Amino acid sequence: MLDIYLRNGRIFLAVKLFLPEHANGVGVVFSHGWGGAHLFDDLHAFLARSGVTVASLEQRGYGQSTGKAVLGKWPEDMAAVGEWLRVRTRRIWTMGLATGGTMALVTAGKYDWIAGAIALSPFATLKLIRHDYPPGKEILADRFGTFRSEDFKTADGLSWTAKIAPRPALVVHARNDEIVPFSHAEMLRDKSGATLWDIPDGDHRLQTIDRLGLFKRIKQTLVKDSG
Repeated sequence: MLDIYLRNGRIFLAVKLFLPEHANGVGVVFSHGWGGAHLFDDLHAFLARSGVTVASLEQRGYGQSTGKAVLGKWPEDMAAVGEWLRVRTRRIWTMGLATGGTMALVTAGKYDWIAGAIALSPFATLKLIRHDYPPGKEILADRFGTFRSEDFKTADGLSWTAKIAPRPALVVHARNDEIVPFSHAEMLRDKSGATLWDIPDGDHRLQTIDRLGLFKRIKQTLVKDSG
C-alpha cells in the first residue's frame, strides 16, 4: 500500500493506493462515508491480491486531503482519482461506503467512462436520509455546514443511478442497518434499476457479516469484468 497525493485543481487528495503484484486491468476508486473512517482496507488488500488496483481516497476536507468538505464535490474528486487510475488500468469502477456508496453511484451516473458502481449501505437521497435518520442532521451540519441546492442535487442517488444502465449498478445493504433504512436500497432497486445484494443480518458498516464471503462476491464481479 502506498500513500500518494493527487491534484484536482487547487485541491490535493490523499489516496491510499493498493497495488497488485499482477494487475488484471481493473481499477477501483473507493470513498469513505460521512464519518471519514477507513473501514475497508481489508477489502482493498483482498482485491489487490486478486489483481485489482484500488485507490481509496480521502475526500476534500477529510484526513490528509486539503480544502473544505463540500458534499457536492465528491463525485468530481472521485472522477479525478479515476482519471488518474484510468491511465494505468483498462476499466474503472467506483465503490464506497454509506455516503461514499451513494456518491459511487452518482459518479458512475455522471461519467459514462466508468464501468460500473458498487455501493455499500448507500442512502437514496440526501433529503431522505436527513428525514429518516434525524441524528444525521447534526453530524452533517458539523461536517459540511449549510447545504446548498447543488449538494442536494448531487447527492441524489435515485436520479443518478438511473443513468448508469446498461452498466452495472450494485447495492449491498444489510436489512438491520441501524443508520440507513433498508428501504433506501429497495428504492434504488425499484426506482433506479440497481441490482440489490440483500444481506439478511449485519450492521451499517458491514462489520458483523461474513466479510470474506462479501469480498469474494465483489472480487468475482470485478475479475469477471477484467475479461
